[in-house]
Amino acid sequence: MEPDYRYDAHCHIFTLEYLLKEAKNMVQDMLKRTYPWKEPTESKLLTSDKESFTAGKGILPIMKDLLRQLYELLHAALGSEAKNLNFLQEEAGKAFPDSSLRITPLMMDIFYLLAYPLKKDADLQTFVGLRATTSVDMNEFQSIWDEILDDFKSYLESKRVTDKRAKGTYSPDDPIELALALIEKERSVQETFLLRKNATGSYSDSLEFYHTNGFCFHMDNLMELVGTQKDELYPFIAIDPRRTGMVETLLSGSFFTGDKRFYGVKLYPRMGVHPLSKPMDAVYQYCSDNNLPITFHCGMSGFPPGTDWKYTDYGNPANFEPVIVKYPKLRIDFAHLGSSDKSYQWAAKIIDMINKYDNVYTDLSCYVDKDDIDRVKGYCDDKKNPKLINRLMFGTDFDVMYFTGKITMQDYYDHFKSIFSADELKKMMHDNPMRFMNIP
Repeated sequence: MEPDYRYDAHCHIFTLEYLLKEAKNMVQDMLKRTYPWKEPTESKLLTSDKESFTAGKGILPIMKDLLRQLYELLHAALGSEAKNLNFLQEEAGKAFPDSSLRITPLMMDIFYLLAYPLKKDADLQTFVGLRATTSVDMNEFQSIWDEILDDFKSYLESKRVTDKRAKGTYSPDDPIELALALIEKERSVQETFLLRKNATGSYSDSLEFYHTNGFCFHMDNLMELVGTQKDELYPFIAIDPRRTGMVETLLSGSFFTGDKRFYGVKLYPRMGVHPLSKPMDAVYQYCSDNNLPITFHCGMSGFPPGTDWKYTDYGNPANFEPVIVKYPKLRIDFAHLGSSDKSYQWAAKIIDMINKYDNVYTDLSCYVDKDDIDRVKGYCDDKKNPKLINRLMFGTDFDVMYFTGKITMQDYYDHFKSIFSADELKKMMHDNPMRFMNIP
């Protein structure tokens, strides 16, 4: 019997507009000398020469490169969060016409990608004397942002011939033109310069953490969908302890109360936060005590791309085993089953922990290669790994999956349907996600 609902347990519906807004806020904090660079006592925060600050190793080349990387992260999210949700539901309906789709959109906090890392056993750094805001001239801010956007615009226009991203996306329009329109929409720095002001009653304005335009823009749009599309979204909040007030807001319970709320926590070690850094223990304790699941990125690649990224090993599943031992009731999804690890050592470690511990899960999001799915199917052996099929979840990783340029959404569904049985898919797309998220 077909389940009434199937779950996409790992997807993203943030947009390029969110990324542009957040990048603009990063530039502003860099100009104000309040951005927490890797070495705050010796960093660009102390540079008094504005010309050198925005050249060489300063803001301009860093942010130009970052916008290009962020664009490559997205291959379809050029509309709105609502449009992304509708697209996911329509595509799932083609694959499973007797079921409706519920999704778990995972927020992502990119703001601290260039900040100092939180290493194992490390605590938050204190920025003594560096939090006094340097006056920022709006015209200078606009000039720098214009140069960054003009470079980004040239980059997009150069991709008109070679870009393959139109394949399989929902938009009938030219994606390059859509991106260029968003650039012009985010051209002015005035809103950022005058500090973010949302409409009265917006979700994020009621919370006590460091607000940046992009992060709050996405959060508010996500919560609006939770309110209007009841029982269709189960979002997870991205926690980066370097965002001032974020852990404190989590511990207050504010994210998880009311009709508009989050259902779990998303951690992204590749951004530079080691799972065993000191601020994270309070997060684990709270989630364990309050029956909240955690999904954390556990693939050797992701964003930033490449398996040689300097924080790749922060996502090694072995880093989490002490947490599992300390908090045996804490449900953790090791997302991607360690994908892009050609040795499959990360996958083997995850499966070993699934066999040993009761509350360890994994998902197969962004499995665009049919051979990789087939290999995972081989691990679902009743004798060797009897628990795996009951802890394995389906996810698309929309729209990051389009980054590969290999697949359409329907191909993605067809690959899973050809490899797993109907009963296995029911477990992966219904039973296991409901148990992981504690949905009655």
